[in-house]
Amino acid sequence: MHIAYFLLIAETLRKYPPLPILNRICTKDIKLPNSNVVIPEGIAVLIPLFGIHRDPNIYPEPEKFIPERFTEEQIRSRHQYTYLPFGEGPRICIGMRFALMQTKVALINALNKFEFLPGPKTPRKLELMVGTVILNAKCDMYLQIQQRS
Repeated sequence: MHIAYFLLIAETLRKYPPLPILNRICTKDIKLPNSNVVIPEGIAVLIPLFGIHRDPNIYPEPEKFIPERFTEEQIRSRHQYTYLPFGEGPRICIGMRFALMQTKVALINALNKFEFLPGPKTPRKLELMVGTVILNAKCDMYLQIQQRS
């Protein structure tokens, strides 16, 4: 059960990372591999999470929801910096473990007690707002929530 929830949460965070970009400051001059480009110390760098997470060379059929992308075997087959919903390295989100645990507990409790279905007004394709710091849907989302018997 724990693995299934991990797969669902990981794939959801791939498709809809909390932030579409990460910003960092380069701490030393660095030459990018296989190029003549040098990023100088002190320059601001934007990391396009949304683009990386939706790159078809990394995640085939990126618009599809495929939780199996996060089996141990699939994770090992990708570069470690192709999945960054909480960042990575020394600046990784300090609340990551807590957030993931809270999400698992909330999902388990909610799904044990209720069934969630799309409402009649819920769009079939989720369209996101452009130019926002946090990902937002363009329109309202409606759910039908039914108590399990």
